[in-house]
Amino acid sequence: MPYAILRFQKRKAGSVASCERHNERKKEAYKSNPDIDTERSKDNYHLVAPPRYTYKKEINRMVREAGCKVRRDSVMLVETLITASPEFMNSLAPAEQKEYFTMALDFLAERVGKQNIISAVVHMDEKTPHMHLCFTPITPDNKLSAKAFLGNQKSLSQWQTDYHERMSSRWHELERGQSSMITKRKHLPTWLFKLGGRLDKQYEEIVNALSDINAFNAGKKRDKAVALLENWLPEVEKFSREISKQSAYIDSLKERIGQESDYAERMRDGKYAEELKVQKANQKIFELQRTNSQMERILKKIPPEVLEEIQKNNRKKSRER
Repeated sequence: MPYAILRFQKRKAGSVASCERHNERKKEAYKSNPDIDTERSKDNYHLVAPPRYTYKKEINRMVREAGCKVRRDSVMLVETLITASPEFMNSLAPAEQKEYFTMALDFLAERVGKQNIISAVVHMDEKTPHMHLCFTPITPDNKLSAKAFLGNQKSLSQWQTDYHERMSSRWHELERGQSSMITKRKHLPTWLFKLGGRLDKQYEEIVNALSDINAFNAGKKRDKAVALLENWLPEVEKFSREISKQSAYIDSLKERIGQESDYAERMRDGKYAEELKVQKANQKIFELQRTNSQMERILKKIPPEVLEEIQKNNRKKSRER
């Protein structure tokens, strides 16, 4: 089920230059993003050519000519990521990919003003073709305001709906993801992260316990190992069930990481706190999945007869409560 993807990233003055270096491929190497194949960078192309000088100089010129008031924390640039699900995007012929990006450009130009668009570059040198469209948020009454264009959460949801309607009018198979306004789900539950951390800390202890069980040591040592596993197993089962329930959400975040991994290079010196916050939160998703895989491997090491004994004891405890 392919999705039409449209994402916005607000840029203050301090992050404009790094945004340009990435979009316009002005770096010699991209160690933080191994997905970039510099041999294919020659296939990248512009639908809106960048300024002759720099993004920053062009923004300053536009703001100066419009007479906008600028605050220290003003959003000077909005970077827009335009693409679709990898399997869909990569199934299109180059000409049809260009048609997709051109239609998206027209959609954006109608809403933000063609005169505000600084650059629209299509990257063909990563796993999934995508376009970075950057615009300076200058309103018709000459105010510098990203909020006037993007609005609040409800407005952003409407952006997604309208974008999907436009793109699916040409590619009918494209889906619009269910809005968080409807699902009310904005993140994975906090307790799940805490449980994952607790299971990680117990890892070595459980591995040692299994070693004792596999040897079938007699007496207190074996009893202690079984008791430890009796407490551990229900938590693992609870953790695995929740991971399974949340799998669609996790997959959507994994896709987001894939599409936005190029932003990692902008996180060098702590200047971009919001991006760091998002990156760290997304990293937790991978940690949860790693923990789940680790627990599954341990479960396979428990002898079937011992596992049956533990589960039987736990069922008995449940009935007694």
